[in-house]
Formats: sequence, structure tokens, C-alpha cells
Amino acid sequence: MTDTAPTLLTATALVVVPIVLALVVTTLTVRRVRRDPRRLGNAYWLLASALLLGWVLGLAGAGGNPVAGAIALVVVLSPLLTVVFAVFCLLNGAVMLRRERFTPGNSLSLLTGLGIVGLLVAAWPVLALDRLWLRALWLACLLAAAFLAFQFAAFLGYARLYRWLVRDRPADWVLVLGSGLHGSEVPPLLASRIATGMAELDRRGAGRLVLSGGKGDDERLAEGEAMARWAAAHGADPAVLRTETASRTTEENLRFGAALVGDGPGIVVTSNYHAFRAALLARRLGVDAHAVGAPTAGYYWPSAVLREFVAVLREYRVVNAVLLVLVALPVPLVLLLVA
Repeated sequence: MTDTAPTLLTATALVVVPIVLALVVTTLTVRRVRRDPRRLGNAYWLLASALLLGWVLGLAGAGGNPVAGAIALVVVLSPLLTVVFAVFCLLNGAVMLRRERFTPGNSLSLLTGLGIVGLLVAAWPVLALDRLWLRALWLACLLAAAFLAFQFAAFLGYARLYRWLVRDRPADWVLVLGSGLHGSEVPPLLASRIATGMAELDRRGAGRLVLSGGKGDDERLAEGEAMARWAAAHGADPAVLRTETASRTTEENLRFGAALVGDGPGIVVTSNYHAFRAALLARRLGVDAHAVGAPTAGYYWPSAVLREFVAVLREYRVVNAVLLVLVALPVPLVLLLVA
């Protein structure tokens, strides 16, 4: 009886503790997401909840552990998925360079693919050469790449979930962000945003449609004015249209546009790759609005969403730099020190 009691207590703790942790973390996660979906940190709370719930399901499952099985499957498939992702980035990068002008932002898909291929190819000479420092350097680069891949997956996954979370939010006004004119003409990317803004205005029963954008150096008139003309020509009621023509950046779009509508919740319309970052920025500026995305050409989306991810990393650069160092450096340094 003396030996049985501690064993029974330990077994009970191994079952109860994961259940309690899962309930507490999941409850906190749901409260955070419901209180404000415009938080990137919600992605990591959701991941923690999923892992804890998986742990509980694994304890409850008969036979094999589904969590361990899922982890093993990911480990087995990850090299293949990495190669597939690299090839996709290379092909998409080639399409981007053929259809769009060359800029660092438009080249992100191609650069990502080249970086992944370079890291994989470097494994052979690194392993063949008997240089511990070279192996430690390659391992640090691999861990840094894995950290960035995890961050990107969290960003992309939660951005898609965010679209679902805010699909039925009420709105008193709709703000469409500008993206540039061709002289005085509204290009397809901007037309998609305006059309989505008009659809959201009707679907959510909002009373005002704000078209936001100033005049660029190569533009013949203010973007907000051109957007309002396009909306009126395509069926929008001129009485509900408001124009904002002083902004030059997304932050100014949000601040100046929101100033035209006063209090009340709103919806910000931008391109689909930009929607979640616009929502993060709206929260930081104290604008009571969620963001929705307009359709974008499929070939353009990968590089654009990578550009958004880089922008988010830059906005949280101190935290990400500290985490990157903590993930990438300790193990390689230990290998060098114990050698």
C-alpha cells in the first residue's frame, strides 16, 4: 500500500495536470481572441492551446499517441515539404520578374527559394569537410531558418483565421486604402479594393464609404478623388462617399480616413495580402476597425505576403532579434565549446 499510493498519485497528476493546463490556456486564448483578434500574439496562444489539447487527446487515446504520430509525420515530411516550397518560390519568383518590374519586394519569393536551396545544398560540403566551426555555422543558419519558417507559418495561419473571425463584424463605415494610380486611371489592384469596399458597405449596412489616398508625384490627381469617381461610375451612391486626399502612407490612410467618420466601428479594405497588417496597425493607432482583403492576382500574392511578413518582423524587431539569437546560437556554441 505504501508503494502503491505514490504511484497512483503520480499517475493521477500526469492526467490531471495536462487537462488543467489545457483548460486554463484554452480559456485565456479564447478570451484574448474574442477581446481583440488584431493581435499577432494570439497565434502563439492558439498554438499552445493546440499542443496542450493534443497532449490531452494523446493521453486519452488508446494504443498509439496521436500527438507523437503527428510529430513523427511532420519530421518525415518536412524535408520534402521544404523542397516543394523552395521550388514553388523559385517558379513564382520567375513569374514575378517576368510580369512585374524588378524591386527588392517583388524579388522576395525568388530570394526565399534561392536561400532555401542554398542552405540545403550547403549541407553536403559542410558534412564532408571536417571543420567543426563550419558545421556549427551551418547549424546556426539552419536553426535561424527554422525559426523564421515557424514565425511565417504562425503569421500566415493566423492571418487566414483572422479573416474568418471578423467576417460578420458590424460596421458604421468602410475605409478603402489607396495603392497608387496609373496617371489618373484606377488600376486593377485598386479597382479590386474599391469594389470590395462597395460590397462590404452593402453587406454590413454601413453608412459611409471613405476613399483614402493622396496625390503622388507621378499622379495627375489625388488618389481618393479618382477612387470616388470610379466608385460613382460603378454604382456607388455619391451621397455616402467621402474622400480623403492628404495621406501618403498606410498609417496616414488610417488616421486621416478615420478622422472623417468619427466614432463607431468600421471596416478597412485593402488587398488580401495586406489585410492583417493593416488590422495590426489600426489597433496600434487606436482606430476602431477591422480589416478585410480584396482579391489579388495569384502570381502576385506570394511575394506580397512575404513582404508583409518582413514588415511585421521589422515592427517587432527587438523581440524577434532576441528570440532569433536564443534559438540559433546556444546549440552551435555548445558544440564548439565541448569539442
